[in-house]
Amino acid sequence: MYSRLHNSLWTGIHHRLSIQRCYSNGILKKKESLSKSIQPGKTVHGFVCSDVEHIKEYNLTAFYLTHEKTKTEYLHLERDDTNNVFSIGFRTTPLDSMGTPHILEHTVLCGSERYPVRDPFFKMLNRSVATFMNALTGPDYTFYPFSSQNEIDYRNLQKVYLDAVFKPNLKRLDFLQEGWRLEHSNLEDKNSKLVFKGVVYNEMKGAFSETSSLFGQKFINTILPQGTYGYVSGGDPLHIPELSHEHLKNFHATHYHPSNARIYSYGNFPLEANLKFVNEAYLSNYSYLDPKNTIVNPQDRWSSPKCATIKCRLDQYGGPIEKQNQIAIGYVMSDITNVYDTFMIMALAELMIIGPNSAFYKSLIEKNISGGYNSLTGYDNQIRDTLFVVGLKDLETEKFAMVEKIAQETLQEIYEKGFEKDHIESVLHGFELSIKHQSPKFGLNLLFNLMPMWNHNGPILTALKVNQLLGQLKGNLMKPNYIREVIEKYFIKNNHKLIMTMHPDAKFDDVFNEAEASILKSKVSSLTPKQREDIYNEGLELSKAQKDIQNLEVLPCLKIDEIILNKTAPPLTHTVAETIPMQLCEANTNGVTYFKGVLGTECLNEKQRQLLPFFNYILDKFDTKSHNYRDFDKYISRSTSGLSFITHVTEHIDQPGQYEQGILVNSHCLDENLPKMLDIWTEIFSKPNFDNSERMTMLLNSYCSSLTSGIVSSGHTYAMQAARSLISSVDECKESLMGLQHVVAMQNVQKNYKIEDIQNMVDGIAKQVLNGNNLRATFHYCNTNKDIHESINGFCKNLCTGNDKELNRINWTDNKAMTKTNCGLHILMNIPVNFCAKVIPTVPYTDPDYAKLRVLSRFLSSKYLHPVVREQNGAYGGGAALTLDGVFNYYSYRDPNSRVTLDVFDEAANWMSKNINLVDDQNLFEAKLSILQQMDQPIPEYMKGVDLFLYGLSYDIWQTQRERVLGVKKEDLAEVCQKYLTTDKWAAKCVIGEGSKDLKKGDEVWSRISGPQQ
Repeated sequence: MYSRLHNSLWTGIHHRLSIQRCYSNGILKKKESLSKSIQPGKTVHGFVCSDVEHIKEYNLTAFYLTHEKTKTEYLHLERDDTNNVFSIGFRTTPLDSMGTPHILEHTVLCGSERYPVRDPFFKMLNRSVATFMNALTGPDYTFYPFSSQNEIDYRNLQKVYLDAVFKPNLKRLDFLQEGWRLEHSNLEDKNSKLVFKGVVYNEMKGAFSETSSLFGQKFINTILPQGTYGYVSGGDPLHIPELSHEHLKNFHATHYHPSNARIYSYGNFPLEANLKFVNEAYLSNYSYLDPKNTIVNPQDRWSSPKCATIKCRLDQYGGPIEKQNQIAIGYVMSDITNVYDTFMIMALAELMIIGPNSAFYKSLIEKNISGGYNSLTGYDNQIRDTLFVVGLKDLETEKFAMVEKIAQETLQEIYEKGFEKDHIESVLHGFELSIKHQSPKFGLNLLFNLMPMWNHNGPILTALKVNQLLGQLKGNLMKPNYIREVIEKYFIKNNHKLIMTMHPDAKFDDVFNEAEASILKSKVSSLTPKQREDIYNEGLELSKAQKDIQNLEVLPCLKIDEIILNKTAPPLTHTVAETIPMQLCEANTNGVTYFKGVLGTECLNEKQRQLLPFFNYILDKFDTKSHNYRDFDKYISRSTSGLSFITHVTEHIDQPGQYEQGILVNSHCLDENLPKMLDIWTEIFSKPNFDNSERMTMLLNSYCSSLTSGIVSSGHTYAMQAARSLISSVDECKESLMGLQHVVAMQNVQKNYKIEDIQNMVDGIAKQVLNGNNLRATFHYCNTNKDIHESINGFCKNLCTGNDKELNRINWTDNKAMTKTNCGLHILMNIPVNFCAKVIPTVPYTDPDYAKLRVLSRFLSSKYLHPVVREQNGAYGGGAALTLDGVFNYYSYRDPNSRVTLDVFDEAANWMSKNINLVDDQNLFEAKLSILQQMDQPIPEYMKGVDLFLYGLSYDIWQTQRERVLGVKKEDLAEVCQKYLTTDKWAAKCVIGEGSKDLKKGDEVWSRISGPQQ
């Protein structure tokens, strides 16, 4: 998986940075150290311990060790947390764009010395109860993390992962499958044309078709041109065909050596067992190899700023073509190993960019000259030379000069005036709250955020001492001279600055296709007769290998008696405050109180309903009864985590045939700030003032501009949603509010509605929805919060001021009858890959057949869909899943095929009947195990009982479902497959992408939609 951690863990313009900070999610418990015997200077199993430190803010003990023989670095974070983490990572720094690290990441997971089976990584997904399993390639690192609560499982995965990275088979056929290959379009016909295939090849074609991904990649390549950052570590599709199998093996020998490795473990499993196994099984067999060839040196700083322009594909679902331009202004900042400056600039970025009180928001966003910040905006501290970028999307090219001028003036204003004290305090409060906020993925979050700095030998133990960093930051940010010095150093006098613009080109895809065709023609024309024969034979050999039945007995697998159920029924109290139904849960929330509520929206008319997601987007962005919008934002930031409003459309477990429409609201705060948080919600319920038409116009433009981002990266989700909307009225509602249908509808609103009309509709929504008699709520709180009940009662009393004393109830919407026609939807999109889906309605969650279908979905995914759709046909992914309301989904992701894949979906029931012998005890157990992996995931304290609150899914119903999953028999899979999934059953399909011309099959009724810029 090619991944920029920057995209998911750090700066983001649609969320406050405080939600995504790395220094977050602590669960504080006390426990005696298990590794007391390991002290500085002591050697344990070949590792010398150089440092042991207690990190009090997270109540963990950090052990830093180095392997004597190979110099492998090891960080262990001992903590009383059952969700244990293990990872091994390498500094991977290519000097080309062939995608070597990315393809190597895929290929090492295709079989190893101890586990010589095809794709042991994917096979282990069904033989484990891991809470996380992945492999990630970034600009200069590759690492392999997993987490598990089960120690036997943890040791099993450790064996597979370490053998994969140190002793991979790296077979040529695996390289051809995962990387790239020439193959006949008809395998059996030597005279058929040769085409490019390969999993990573198709993945990166999809990645490069995503405009934001392309802009981000080209920006880094240009602003950091020296060394590895000047290239595409994930692979440029036009350069991937330059990679040879021999080069891949050589890269592994130098970059995957223990001397270039960093090993991480976290949790309450004993450290010594890890050290013993790693040393005896692998490290002791190696000698030291100086990893100097992998070191990333800091960039030589520019003497003057530079400019660059690139082209991108036209977004068919975006705004007017003349506005589909972007600009990004970026600066090279601190070295990632400078812990304090990196921490400080992260806070500085929030002060400068996020929210209506930030300088760039005031000067750039509120000018309403664009569609808002683009995806590059923020602080990227995941690479050696960190970057600060501010950028805009969806603006005319003639405004570029104005943006540059405003950006420079904004920096000068910050230099002269600094930041308001209460704005600084609100940002610092976000840091403090994030340290207290709990998450079962705390160990993983630490890994993801330490790994980039550790990769460059940064002081990782210093980075863990957040309280020290925060204390220093608090003092410095209150000094006007300090802020002036920082702004002068990193911005005003910083000449390592890049201004990059991007423009849509209607011929962008044609240019790529012509270049790809030229490379293909060149390769084919240079083939000797022997090479042609080899390609033909390798195609047949690979096809045969992909279909061979593997001996999986060599892979470790949990046994049923080794699986421990850790979940217990949450301690819930159901009560009523005024007319508001309450679900209360006392939990170990670490001094934080969490509020969630659902506001019914079934009362809205159709015009209001289509604006509901936009209403959610703007609800906390206007003046309120007591505050203007800037002061209100400060109040929110100083007192809470921020407010969240999410469109909520769902069926309930115990209410078949009906569904709930609403808005899910939530926030959390430190216990002492609960009165302030509830006062903030009271302000919201008192209805914001939406009269500011200029602000409404700006927010509408920003919202509509944001809608198309992520469609390509999550295309399979959109395809399944669109397909389900053809057979399910609840999904028809979801599609109109959260799918591509909503994107098109909002473009129509933006184009045809007067802003006064939108203001009136938004105001009408607020009047109908924002009242206490329309709310049901849940609170999670710590037993130290003694005033919780009094605060809640006062809050509810303030909300329920009318004469209506009847208990609030969910006003259900009845499912309408859908026309039972086999139909399909082709959503045309100019991207080089497709996303395919087929959906079939089955049975609700409480039906005994649901568990059987759920197990069947996992069996089909691992034994049929993954081998055929991914391995044989070249899609990046494919599988089956069952929704909570019982719709069976087939899907493919970044798929070079369309009709071929739909035929694979159609053939599933027939394949099952022919291969029923594959359903032996082991394969059946593995399918169940993959379900338990999902069901037994650790639940954060603040989420206990939330499934009951949102979906009617109680612990008892969940436990019954778990027992039913374990009770599924071999014959059950064949039975439900024939009963529900045969081709004569009512179904719907969807393809997003160019697709093929012959999607229609038999009596299916297909329709096509295309974006306004088609």
